[in-house]
Amino acid sequence: MEGKRVPVIDDVITAGTAIRESHTMLEKINAKPVGVVIALDRAEKRSLDDPVSAMQAVARDLAIPVVSIVSLPQLQGFLKKSPNYEDDVLASVSDYRSKY
Repeated sequence: MEGKRVPVIDDVITAGTAIRESHTMLEKINAKPVGVVIALDRAEKRSLDDPVSAMQAVARDLAIPVVSIVSLPQLQGFLKKSPNYEDDVLASVSDYRSKY
């Protein structure tokens, strides 16, 4: 992997810990992390002291682009419009989002 440009791909981002660890491991083997792709951005704040989202913090701290396929607010919008899900599913997702 030495000298290779490598994207980091992850299913979800909560605090960005796994992404940071992957970034460190890639740098240790002289690979170049070039960006991050997240399937679901939970849109959580990193901490009370750092008001940006975990995704924004990773992009800022590692100085690489970070993109998501879908975000929790987008999922909420989809659930509001979809007749295929009961109201309790949207309520559960909305409750989760309000906590974090």
